[in-house]
Amino acid sequence: MLIHGFKSSPATWDSFRLLVAEARELTFVRTVPFAYDTAIWSFKPLRMLPSIDTAADSLKEFLDTECQDFDRLFLVTHSQGGLIVQRFLTRMAYEGRAADLFRIRRIAMLACPNNGSEIALPLRRLLVRHNPQEIQLRPLNEQVTDTQRTVLRDFVYATNISERTCPIPFSVFAGENDNIVPPASARSVFPDAAVLPGDHFSIVHMDTPTHRTYTTLRRLICEASRGDRNPPANRREPRIETHTRGEEPDLPTLFAVVNAAEQVSDMDDPEFRKLLLRLMRKQLAPLYGFTPGYQANTRDHLVEIIQRCLDHRNPNAALGAFLDSVVSLRPDERGTVSLRSVIGERA
Repeated sequence: MLIHGFKSSPATWDSFRLLVAEARELTFVRTVPFAYDTAIWSFKPLRMLPSIDTAADSLKEFLDTECQDFDRLFLVTHSQGGLIVQRFLTRMAYEGRAADLFRIRRIAMLACPNNGSEIALPLRRLLVRHNPQEIQLRPLNEQVTDTQRTVLRDFVYATNISERTCPIPFSVFAGENDNIVPPASARSVFPDAAVLPGDHFSIVHMDTPTHRTYTTLRRLICEASRGDRNPPANRREPRIETHTRGEEPDLPTLFAVVNAAEQVSDMDDPEFRKLLLRLMRKQLAPLYGFTPGYQANTRDHLVEIIQRCLDHRNPNAALGAFLDSVVSLRPDERGTVSLRSVIGERA
C-alpha cells in the first residue's frame, strides 16, 4: 500500500508501480495507492481540508474494505503519509484493534517529518495558519510527539500481540539532500533508520531499476514475503484442533454450515457480518490471516466466509473461530445451537 504526502497525490507512485509490475521477482506483489484530500488552501466554502486524524480514519476504512482480501500488507509512505500511518496505528490501538494489524509485515517511511519541518515556517504560519495538515508538519507538534511515543511503545518495541500492541517492523529513510525534512527529523528516534540519495521529492521518484530507493524497497518487500511471521512467545495461540488418535475430524460440508448460519438472527445485516469477521480475525491473528471478500448478498457472503474456513491451512481453527464469534454475539439462539451441532466442538 502506497500513501502519498502533503499537497501530493497517488501519481507520486506511478514510476514505482511500473517498476514493480515489470520486476520478475515481484510478481506476487500488487500495488494499491491510497488517496486523501490535501492542499494548501480550500477555495470551496462548503468543503474543508481533512485533518491528519480524518485521513487516518479514512485509511482505516480503506484497509478494512478495499484491502480485506490481502493477508500480507507492506505499507510505504512519503512525507506526511508517514504521519497519517502513525496516527492510524495509534487510533487502532486506542480502539483495542491492534491485533487486527498483524497482517502488516512492515512499514517503510520515506522523508517523514517525524520531528517536523522548518522550511519557510514563518511564512507558513502567516499564510497557511488554518490548514489542519500544515499545523501537524510544524516542529515539536505535541500531538505528533505523543503519537510517535505510542507507535514506538505499542508497535516498534512491542513484544506481544494484544488489543493495544502488535509488533510491526519500521524502516525509516531520510533524503541525503532533503532541506524540507532534514535527515535528523526523518530519522528521529526510530531504531531502523538510514539515508538514501535524493532530496524530498527525488527520493520517491523511482524511475529506473537501479534507483536506490527502489532497490531498497524491493529488498524489504522480498524479506517481508519470506514465510510467516512467528508470533511472540508470550502470546496465547488461537484455537488449534489436537487429537489423541492422530486423525482429523470430518469437516462439515460447506452448505450445511451456511444453512445453519443463515438461521442466526441479524446474519442478513452486513454490519453484523463485518463484526463477526473482525472477531474471527482477532482470534486467528496471532498465527493466521483471515480476509474473505465482502458480498452484499447474505448467502453469497456466508459461502465466501465458510469456503475460506474450509480452505484455510487450519480449517478446524477457522471454523472454531467462526463458531466462537457467533456464540459470543448470539449465545442463546436456536440458530446458534443448530450451528454448534453442525460445526461441533473444535477447541
